[in-house]
Amino acid sequence: METKTLVVNGIPRRVMVSPDATLVDVLRNQLQLTSVKVGCGQGQCGACTVILDGKVTRACIVKMRRVPENAAVTTLEGIGTPDNLHPLQVSWMYHGAAQCGFCTPGFIVSAKGLLDSNPNPSREDVRDWFQKHHNVCRCTGYIPLVDAVMDAAAVLRGEKTLDDITFKMPADGRVFGSRLPRPSAVAKVTGLAEYGADAAVHMPPETLHLALAQAKVSHANIKGIDTSEAEKMPGVVRVLTHKDVKGKNRITGLITFADNKGDGWDRPILNDTKVFQYGDALAIVCADSEEHARAAAEKVKFDLELLPEYMSAPEAMAPDAIEIHPGTPNIYYEPHIEKGEDTKPYFDDPNNVVVEDSFYTQRQPHLNIEPDVGYGYLNEEGKLV
Repeated sequence: METKTLVVNGIPRRVMVSPDATLVDVLRNQLQLTSVKVGCGQGQCGACTVILDGKVTRACIVKMRRVPENAAVTTLEGIGTPDNLHPLQVSWMYHGAAQCGFCTPGFIVSAKGLLDSNPNPSREDVRDWFQKHHNVCRCTGYIPLVDAVMDAAAVLRGEKTLDDITFKMPADGRVFGSRLPRPSAVAKVTGLAEYGADAAVHMPPETLHLALAQAKVSHANIKGIDTSEAEKMPGVVRVLTHKDVKGKNRITGLITFADNKGDGWDRPILNDTKVFQYGDALAIVCADSEEHARAAAEKVKFDLELLPEYMSAPEAMAPDAIEIHPGTPNIYYEPHIEKGEDTKPYFDDPNNVVVEDSFYTQRQPHLNIEPDVGYGYLNEEGKLV
């Protein structure tokens, strides 16, 4: 451990840190600046963007040993507050650029770095800047983000005023199709909006942190789960497996299809007999910190009988493919197809142009940036929340 002074948003803060800790962990967990988000944790999404000694930086990949003494760190909290918004924050609200809002702090901080170095950027400059600094948004399609930066830049140059980019209620009071900001807009553009992982920073000291021990193969029979080594790791309170699930160790969902060939209870809460896909949860480690929980999760051992891995739907549909969920066909649902009029006359008409090809697309158009996080507690009535 070592002590280090960081000048955070203009205020010197003395902290004791591990040289191997990341800057984002120090800002979030020790200084409780939760506007600095952790999405990918690998420097690819830009949610953790800060300005470090004048340079736009992804805080999740910077170790504290590389942060100099008295380094100046600017986070979203240092750019503007609800009662003193920066033009970037006003413009972000005006253009609806904060949708889910998880990426918003990183984008606004990154944009601040751009305008500090280039007060008159082109739209291409803005897009290139976000590309260069790995700022990723999964909601907006980027046009509102660029619009917001361009208008904020115009305000800073004196070519527009904040009033020009502030929503005004139409005379008739109709707001449908207008620029009425979302009720959560101010919280999102100032970093005050709290997301799942942010709540962990504010939990009481006795809070247990959980980590999953997950399958690293895509298909296997589970012959045994050994938690003994994990239970001996520092800070571990308990390791849970399917044996600790009270009641039915299954999650339903597929029964919503009337013609589903299974009973809908295909998915276990914690896998007990099989691994169905890479990443399946086989055990939960409960420890006094996330770091301890994750370290112990790596020590859970699995005795697995490997099975054929089907990495595409056609492979799973092959005649010799074994049932992934025993007792349920791999083709578990067949939709009814209704056809319209015969199209053959249209295709036979030489005046019509016909283009034929094969097309393939992924089934999920975009992924989230916010990590999958949940927490629970017993309230004053003794109810689990």
